[in-house]
Amino acid sequence: MKMLAMAFCVLGGGVLFSTAAQRISTTPERPKFKIEIRATGEKGQGPSFAVTNLTAKTVTACVFEQSYPSQGARKTTIVWDALVQGNSPIEPGQTVTRPLIPIIGGALPNKVEVIAGIWADGESFGPPKWATNIFNDRALRASQYEDAAAILQRGLDQNWNRNQYQQAFSDKPDSGPVYTVRTALTATQQTGQAPQEFTHTMQFLLRTFKQQSDQLRKSKPL
Repeated sequence: MKMLAMAFCVLGGGVLFSTAAQRISTTPERPKFKIEIRATGEKGQGPSFAVTNLTAKTVTACVFEQSYPSQGARKTTIVWDALVQGNSPIEPGQTVTRPLIPIIGGALPNKVEVIAGIWADGESFGPPKWATNIFNDRALRASQYEDAAAILQRGLDQNWNRNQYQQAFSDKPDSGPVYTVRTALTATQQTGQAPQEFTHTMQFLLRTFKQQSDQLRKSKPL
């Protein structure tokens, strides 16, 4: 099942943005986060930075701005979303570690700031455009889970075999859930799963996709 586990890791891939407008409650003030740069890395890991949530609220997404003074004050932004990337939210007082992202030439940032984010209650802080992008991406991901779940449900209702699932997903646009199903189909074929075990795998995927979709839908602004 190693291939299946790897497939679920892909569900936390890159962030896509759409432009649909949403009504979002955004607070202008920037909350307090402590950020410590660890350029040397720890335990064999590469350069990173530690983020401590000094607020009284749980944060589910952050936009990190990295500054590179050695490159003419260049800046880059990174969107981290626990709900999309399969991570745990950052609770009050909790510290998490994220990798530092070098730019071309290997230059590392010497400053990282949290410039925007989403709280667990659906409210946001920082420039509204970032909250709009994050919520739009969550809606997109939820739709992808729901589309894949609908196909899995039809397959289970009609007692499809592996070939029928492969055919149903063969022409679907690439997405995290679609890739996960395709990888699972390959893995179950290689391991020679019996029909009953194969059905359990499809049922597991269906439950997981529904849970992910529900979580993303419930995260919308109040």
